[in-house]
Amino acid sequence: MKLIDTDPDFPISSAVITQGRLLEAVIVGIRPEESKPVGGGAAAEMAEIFRQLDALLQSQGLARSHVASVRLYLQHVNRDIPEVNRIYREYFGGHAPCRRGYGVDLQAGLMVEAAFVVEFP
Repeated sequence: MKLIDTDPDFPISSAVITQGRLLEAVIVGIRPEESKPVGGGAAAEMAEIFRQLDALLQSQGLARSHVASVRLYLQHVNRDIPEVNRIYREYFGGHAPCRRGYGVDLQAGLMVEAAFVVEFP
């Protein structure tokens, strides 16, 4: 197993590659150099999450079409899902990974957290 971006001050990795075949990542709408979510609500956070996902995919030689599964955690799922879906649709286009969405109590002022499973070709 390969751990990516492990933080020595916090016991998590931002992504894990298992058996060299799958990459799992959890991403939030906080830029790496910041401590608070990007402004603009759930849609802006989703756009930032996808910006970070693109960077992660590129660093591993992967593409959006390799994303197999997405789990979305939303602070206000019923209120924010239409805007999040708009950003999601724009990002994935015709590629439709399996997706689940949950209403949860998020930390640090977040509106959205996303977990991805990506398959290596």
